[in-house]
Amino acid sequence: MNKVSDEQIIGDAVRLVNEGLSVTMLVKGRSMLPFILGGLESVVLTRPGEIREGDVVLARIDGCRYVLHRVMEVSDTRVVLMGDGNIRGQETCRPEDVLARADEVVGEDGRHRRLDSPAQRRRARWWRRLLPVRRWILAVYKRTIIRNKAIQ
Repeated sequence: MNKVSDEQIIGDAVRLVNEGLSVTMLVKGRSMLPFILGGLESVVLTRPGEIREGDVVLARIDGCRYVLHRVMEVSDTRVVLMGDGNIRGQETCRPEDVLARADEVVGEDGRHRRLDSPAQRRRARWWRRLLPVRRWILAVYKRTIIRNKAIQ
């Protein structure tokens, strides 16, 4: 049996997105907690269009790895990204390295929730303001809410 690499999967997803289709992909990792649960939830990817602060995007970083993170700043020459579950550290890329935008999260139960709704954008703005205390909030969240879930 042939094993398909993450690079091939993401490449095919980006190709389909560029053709105008939406693609649903399972998320790996914890970098988008508490908004997206890696290993349990999926995102619906679409063409990025105009990139705005607060968007959740799939981007290529340093030409070799992919991240699904929130846009913190946008200029003509660079996009600054940070995962909601990160307590420090940001990545930067060029606008053309933003490959897709995540518009929806598909939960374990199959329910869809919009990432770009006014309510979700408000929550994300508040979460960003909580950066100085995010470490403790995430620790409590991980120990109580997702303790028994198989988060990757």
